[in-house]
Amino acid sequence: MNAVESYLSTPVPDRAQHLWRYTPWRHIHPSGAPSDMPEEISPATVTLTFLDGTELTNDITISVATETSENEYEDDVASAFIRAIATDGTIKINVNEGAVFEQPLLLTLESEGDVCGLQVELNVGRNADCELITMIESGSNWFGLLRTGIIGEGAKFNDVVVNRLGASRLLRWERISLGHDSEVKIGTFGIGGIQTKADLRYLLNGRGCNLIVNGSIFSAGSQHNDHHIEILHEAPDTFSRLNWHSSCAGKSRTIGTGMLKIAKGAKGSDSAQVFNNLLLSRNAEADSIPELEVLENEVVGCGHGTANGPVDEEQMFYLESRGFTEAGAKGIIIAAFLNATVKEMGSKTMHSWLNKQLSLGLIADTY
Repeated sequence: MNAVESYLSTPVPDRAQHLWRYTPWRHIHPSGAPSDMPEEISPATVTLTFLDGTELTNDITISVATETSENEYEDDVASAFIRAIATDGTIKINVNEGAVFEQPLLLTLESEGDVCGLQVELNVGRNADCELITMIESGSNWFGLLRTGIIGEGAKFNDVVVNRLGASRLLRWERISLGHDSEVKIGTFGIGGIQTKADLRYLLNGRGCNLIVNGSIFSAGSQHNDHHIEILHEAPDTFSRLNWHSSCAGKSRTIGTGMLKIAKGAKGSDSAQVFNNLLLSRNAEADSIPELEVLENEVVGCGHGTANGPVDEEQMFYLESRGFTEAGAKGIIIAAFLNATVKEMGSKTMHSWLNKQLSLGLIADTY
C-alpha cells in the first residue's frame, strides 16, 4: 500500500475525539473534502546553516531520502495525509555522536503555490549538545510539516519551531522520542498563519530523561491556533513540564489541549502542565484543556492547571503614567507575557533571536 492509498484508507476522525474537538479534519484539509487529494503539490525549499550564517561542520549532515527510516506511525489521518503529499522524499538531519555546537542551527522552510508538504527526520546522536530553530516562512496557501526525531542517550537538545507564515494554513504533526538521560527543550513559537492545527507527541522512552515543552502563541485578527500536546512517560525516573502561553487579540481563537500519560512501570515519574491565556479583546477566545492519565502508583508528582485573564489595568496605568501610549503599554505587557516561555526555550543566543522575532511580530500585528 502506497502513501496515498494509506491515507485514503484511514478513517476520518470523529469530532468527539480529544484531538479533533476544536478543529475537525475537514476544516484543516486543503479543500475541506477529506477524500480529495491535491492535483498539484509544490516543493519546499529547505536550507540549513548556523544561526550566524556560517557553514555546517562535518558533525552534521542533511540529506534527502526516498524512504523514511521510521515506518511505523500512529493510525493518524494528519500524518498519513502529509506523507501522501510529501512526494519529494524525506529531509534527514543527522547530528553525530558527541557533537557540540556553539551556535544554534537554523532550518528554513519556504514554499509557494497552493499546497506543500514536507517530512523531516531528526537524529541527534549520543551525548551531542546542540540547538535547532525550524522557521516556516510565508509561501504556499497550505503547508504540512511532519517531523519525527530520536534523541540519543545523554544528549542535550533545544528545539524550536517558529511559525512565520502569512495568509497561510499550517498542519503540523510531530513525534519525538527521548533516550536514556537525555535533556530536551521543545519550543513552539507562533506569530503567523491564519489557521494552525498541531498534533505534538513526545515519548520519554529512556530512563532518567528530562523534557521541557514551552509554547508562546500570539494570535490577532481572525487567526485560529489549535495545539494538542501529548507527553508519554514510558520509562522510570522521567521528568516533564509543559508551559503554554497564548495571547488572543481581535476575533482570534487559541486552543491548547495537553495530555500527560504515565504508563504502568514508569515509577518515579514527575510531570506537570500549565496553560496561561491573555485575552486582549472581548471577542477573543481561549480554550485550555489539560488532562492526565496515570497508570502507575509510584510517581513523584503529576498535576495540571490553567488560567485566563485580561490585561492587568494596574500595569497599564503604571506604564501610561510613565509616558507610554495605550498601545505601547499593551505591547510591553504582551511581550513580557509571551517572553516568559520564550526565554525558557534555549540558550541566550537563541533567546535573543527569538525575542527579536517576537518584537517584529507585535509590530506587524494590531492588538
